[in-house]
Amino acid sequence: MIHNPITVPQHKLCRIVYFMIALLIFNSCQKNDARIEQAALQFTPTIVGQINTKATGTSWDKNDQIGVYMIKTGQPLSTTSIVNGTNNHLFTINGAVFQSKSPIFLPNEEVDFIAYYPYKSITDFQYPIDLADQTNLPALDFMYANNAKNINKTNNTVPLNFVRQLSKVTIHLSITNTAALEANQITVKMPTINTQGTFDLTSGKLTVNTSEKKDVQGQVAVNINKTATIEFILLPGEDITGKAIKFIAPNGDSYTWTVPQNQNLKNLIGGNSYSFDIKIDNGKPTGGIGDSQAYLEIPKMSNLSNDEVFIQHFMPDASDNRNYAMLYDKKLKMAYWVAYPLYNSILGSGNRTDAWGYDPAVSTAFQPNLFKGFQPTGYDRGHQLPSADRNLNTTQNKTTFYFTNMTAQVSRLNQGIWANLETKVRTWTAQCDTMYIVTGAIPKTSTDNLLDFAQDNDGKDIAKPKYYFKALAMKKGSEYYTIAYKINNETPPSGVTFENYRLTVNDLEKATGFTFFPDLNETQKGNINTSIWK
Repeated sequence: MIHNPITVPQHKLCRIVYFMIALLIFNSCQKNDARIEQAALQFTPTIVGQINTKATGTSWDKNDQIGVYMIKTGQPLSTTSIVNGTNNHLFTINGAVFQSKSPIFLPNEEVDFIAYYPYKSITDFQYPIDLADQTNLPALDFMYANNAKNINKTNNTVPLNFVRQLSKVTIHLSITNTAALEANQITVKMPTINTQGTFDLTSGKLTVNTSEKKDVQGQVAVNINKTATIEFILLPGEDITGKAIKFIAPNGDSYTWTVPQNQNLKNLIGGNSYSFDIKIDNGKPTGGIGDSQAYLEIPKMSNLSNDEVFIQHFMPDASDNRNYAMLYDKKLKMAYWVAYPLYNSILGSGNRTDAWGYDPAVSTAFQPNLFKGFQPTGYDRGHQLPSADRNLNTTQNKTTFYFTNMTAQVSRLNQGIWANLETKVRTWTAQCDTMYIVTGAIPKTSTDNLLDFAQDNDGKDIAKPKYYFKALAMKKGSEYYTIAYKINNETPPSGVTFENYRLTVNDLEKATGFTFFPDLNETQKGNINTSIWK
């Protein structure tokens, strides 16, 4: 028997086809939505502080691990505030972000994050710190992040601002005419320091166990020129004045250098670095305090807010040489100051790149988009570190075009007396050993506390400076000479030069609230030698 096939009217067939297409589209959308909702949590990290135990000071090493807590927004860290069981969850660095092998997802509610480095298994939110063994300094570089607030599901990539909690002491040692002692053979000990403490992740406070004191052996690294660098990681609050540091030769001979009395060394600050330059000549150690905050040009820093980030850049073609540092405000999207050394051999010409771009040390979410400049018109992308101050080659020059180095500067100021001042600084630099420079931009004054804003290429508000400043310290031989300038961010009156705006560094400190060149004394910062600053 032959059966005739069942036929479906054409209009019904069309309805069926349309229904199936709509169903496929709906399912596809549902799957896409599910994929978006299920994007795994990850973190972009930045580092604050000058300890610099890592290779470049503010970068992460392969296999670095952090512990993360996800808690209900606005609540302190506790067993009841933990969300989705994210209690000391392990995240490992992968490229530029921290990721987890067992994915964590953001919930429907807003959450906060607390994190720390380096990861370890802990109980009761108490992180134990033990500095007795200093053979692996990066493993002692404890950092804490508590800046990620009110995070929702709109973005699974969360920025974390890690703040260093410990202090570092560095000794730059040179040895001459001492047969029994070579830089690659020494043992260096600092006596009776506090070695144990506990960091409370719930409060962000470190408690030192003052009953546990030991002699600590520093980590020694021999340099190419047969000098040595010795580093110690210490607990904040340590008083190292009067400490008798011993340099011990293989044959048992020892040489003692006593840390001098200095107010900065009586109460070490977490995140700061302190240095000494010591020479052992014919068995006699001599030396003095080096730059108490890593480098002379870096202003004194303490009690940074969650929005303030210390950034240190080293030369891209010579990673041992510092390029510039800055104190950057992620909320205002501008640097309060940029500090750097300048010397004759680093100056060049003809290598301007105009390579405008984002600073790799900061998440792009916290930087202005300035590929096309500021709005409104009449403002330039004003460099704080001038392009011409890093013009030896294009590799170095590109680093001056990072958006973190830019501020909204009145065009006629930027291209007028400010440019003349920058040129004069380079002229002075050619006549000295080293020029230490701090250039700054201040968005508020004592009489004008309201913020003004310009806009970037995305229409976002960027704080507009009320005035700019430069603090200069010239080193000639063993002497230092200082001068400063403070100029409003407006078109200067006709006929004036930058000399109309000079003042002492002490006076600039009073105006800005910053402490410049912290290792120079009040006399050095309170006078202007007119025969030097011609």
